[in-house]
Amino acid sequence: MANPESSPGFASLGNDSAKSDLERLMSEAREAQLESPVEDAPVKPPNLLVWAGIAGSLVLISVAIHFFWHAP
Repeated sequence: MANPESSPGFASLGNDSAKSDLERLMSEAREAQLESPVEDAPVKPPNLLVWAGIAGSLVLISVAIHFFWHAP
């Protein structure tokens, strides 16, 4: 059922024009991309020391809560 037969009438005419509009827009987009390609932004790797500091502080806070928050 990859390509069902198109039925004659108004519905198939609208479908064909939608296909040609989509194909036209896609070809215009491809041409525009070839004329002025978009460069990828440089990716900066995350600073692991910052994340290790955050994780360590969260662990210390949870340990402090565990030992110093007494249950009634």
